[in-house]
Amino acid sequence: MSVLTPALAPGRGTLLPDEPARADQPALIAATGEVLSYEELRTAVDDLAARLPDAADGRRLVHLPVSPDLDGVLAYLATIEAGHVALVTPEDDRTAAILDRYRPDVTATGDPAEPFTIHTSAPVHLLHPDLALLLSTSGSTGSPKLVRLSRRNVASNAAAIAEALGLTAHDRAITSLPLHYCFGLSVLHSHLAAGASVVLHDGSIMDDALWRAVDDHGVTTLAVVPHMVELMESTGVLERPHPSLRLVAQAGGRMHPDRVVRTAALGREQGFALAVMYGQTEATARISVLDPSLVADNPDAVGRPVPGTTIHLDTEVPEAHDGAGEVVVRGPGVMMGYAEHPDDLALGPMLTELRTGDLGRIGPDGLLRLVGRRSGFVKVMGLRIDVAAVEAALESAGFTPCVGGDDQGLTVAVEPESGTSTVETAARARRVAGEASGLGPAAVAVAVVELPHLSNGKVDRLGCAALVRGGSPDACEDARTRTAEAVGASPTLGVTVAHAVADVLGLDAVDLERSFVQHGGDSLSHVQASVRLEALVGPLPRGWHHRPLGELVELGRARRASDAAPGGTASPDAAREPRRSGWRTVETSVLLRAIAVVIICGSHADLFRILGGAHTLLAVAGFNAARFGLSMPTARGRWRASLRTLVGVAVPTIAVALFGMVTHERYGWPNVVLANWLVGDVTYGFRNELWFIDALVACTLTLTAVLAVPAVGRVWRRDPWRVAVVVAALALVPRFVVLAVGEGVLRGIMPTTFWLFAVGAAVAHADTRRRRLLTLAVAVVGGATFFPEDPVRNATILAGIAALTLLPEVRLPARAVPVLRLLASASLYVYLVQFQILDVVPTALGATLVAIAAGCVLWRVADRPVRRLQDAVVPPNR
Repeated sequence: MSVLTPALAPGRGTLLPDEPARADQPALIAATGEVLSYEELRTAVDDLAARLPDAADGRRLVHLPVSPDLDGVLAYLATIEAGHVALVTPEDDRTAAILDRYRPDVTATGDPAEPFTIHTSAPVHLLHPDLALLLSTSGSTGSPKLVRLSRRNVASNAAAIAEALGLTAHDRAITSLPLHYCFGLSVLHSHLAAGASVVLHDGSIMDDALWRAVDDHGVTTLAVVPHMVELMESTGVLERPHPSLRLVAQAGGRMHPDRVVRTAALGREQGFALAVMYGQTEATARISVLDPSLVADNPDAVGRPVPGTTIHLDTEVPEAHDGAGEVVVRGPGVMMGYAEHPDDLALGPMLTELRTGDLGRIGPDGLLRLVGRRSGFVKVMGLRIDVAAVEAALESAGFTPCVGGDDQGLTVAVEPESGTSTVETAARARRVAGEASGLGPAAVAVAVVELPHLSNGKVDRLGCAALVRGGSPDACEDARTRTAEAVGASPTLGVTVAHAVADVLGLDAVDLERSFVQHGGDSLSHVQASVRLEALVGPLPRGWHHRPLGELVELGRARRASDAAPGGTASPDAAREPRRSGWRTVETSVLLRAIAVVIICGSHADLFRILGGAHTLLAVAGFNAARFGLSMPTARGRWRASLRTLVGVAVPTIAVALFGMVTHERYGWPNVVLANWLVGDVTYGFRNELWFIDALVACTLTLTAVLAVPAVGRVWRRDPWRVAVVVAALALVPRFVVLAVGEGVLRGIMPTTFWLFAVGAAVAHADTRRRRLLTLAVAVVGGATFFPEDPVRNATILAGIAALTLLPEVRLPARAVPVLRLLASASLYVYLVQFQILDVVPTALGATLVAIAAGCVLWRVADRPVRRLQDAVVPPNR
């Protein structure tokens, strides 16, 4: 038997320190800006505790749907301080089963005027004197099975975490995790124990508001789970400076060692440390902490036990192998036991040690490394799931099951039912397992099969999991779709949305929790995506490309349900077919790209004379750049996204320029390097046909470089419109200066056209009427006299910018949308090939049609290879 003891002596602490370092030290900081010092917090908690029944007349069970605000946290602290028992749950319908079984005496309301509703005149439950807190296990949120924790459990673990992480009164945390989750609640406990402060913020790690709070309030410690680290890595949010942040503490499941190494390395660059932790609700919160100084060299370890806790390995369990054993925990953080019935609330401590269900090894370095799970539990998406409980629920429903799980979800194999179709059996099993596990049907995969057995007669669990996961992709998708329809999960729309995005971006898989941009979507691909998604879910909301695709799926489902409501029920195909109305909504930027390329091509062929299309497209390009590549939160992310876009522009342009140069000397090397305006002869327009591409590349690089200036980048993250409109106004200076000394093709070079690109970027973020009008004013100043002898051309450009600014979307006949999508998607290729085709087709109409058709065909052929090249040269931020 291996025994692991802590490196530090055990510590002591309470939820509210009796003597903080300074009474005026901030304790809680609300999102509203209100700050409570420790002295004020003590007074507020005492006042609130006095509004609860006197514990001397009987301790009460207080239901606390704790929210990350002052009212929620004060009610929780007051309940503990008053000597009652806190039943902490999420603020949603998942708590119904808990409240049905454990009727609370008191409920916290969140209303400062009436903070508690008292349901009973006398206590309903007999509560053990040591009992202070009831929490759901991480895998049973919503289940009536609860973890019983004493005041000593909570206080000792809070002090141990504070000591292990080196928390001091100078530290400040933020509620980045839900407070009903033991990890999130431990952040509050440990910082209060250390006399530190906590910013109460209700927001996702993906929200800019949370990161503004981190920076504005000087947050020093950030608690995260692996999925949050993955999201932060995909968006690059930790790559930008957060001067106050000194520690990122990760727990809630295993994080891949490669990601641990990357995050630790990023921390060294940005000035924060990474602490990897391991814990369970049954151990109050944290069991072990890997010191940040050891993380880089031991990314597969979870450290040493927190002060006061010891760990040993039981190598006698059947799953033990190669020196690994079940991790067994002893110490003051070990829970009193489970509650599965109200009578259990009267029980005292039932455990002297906690058998975690995790398999681990202790190396010569004294560090614990987890190597797997015992069969009784699985960890799914960071949640600890009791397999036996799920199997019991399935058995009660009449199934013969075998349950397992992995990072992808819960795997359920059930034997076929006589007289019931496979699809119906799978649907019912999926629903039961989803409810029993708390994961929901979407995270459950089901196979209806004869369960395989080992030679000793036991069910082959690995074989069952393989059967669930091992079907062909097409068969699995079809079965998953039909099964989910039967349980009401309706992922059909999710499947079609994912398929559409995967097809547009050339991906093998799509994660509905990520946005179009996070999947590598850019301004070149958004046309196809927006039109196809609009056909599936209806009009897309502003900023759709930054929203998780799952939100678009839910939006589409809600609209379809609304459409079905007047008739009572939707048709069987309503969830499967795209909307077929006679009108469709299309983004104005898509319409402008389609119109502009037609008038450019037709004007060059002398079919008609409508000039200004290319200059309008520069504003549209700036608009799309601001929404896509330049929307990344870090300078590095913006450079990567912009370079991806420029690869998509440069590859076909270079190919066309090389072809023209080699075959008939139409172009030269300045065209090939996309810098004819800078190194070629622009004075007389020699080889200047591709001026738009030169300007687009230079404008994109210029604005990306401007935003890479740290001070500018910080303002851009807070208020991108303010930066863009100032840049647009400043860009008017070279526009007027250059054109005061020159004419002709100088109106197509970057210094004179950058204002158009910047105006487009400002339009993308003009979120109020006043801002839209100010942006248009800048455009009018630059455009009213841009072509002094051609006011119609100026009016065309300004009309396009006005439409982009004032009409985010337009309704068009549905039959016209596929044509517009094709033209907008192929606009770059039409622009590139038109010049060589117009010379060889004799009639203006024929030349225009052939050039447009050739560009569309070339786009169809080249789009997927170019996208693969983009991924190879500059992989997307995923």
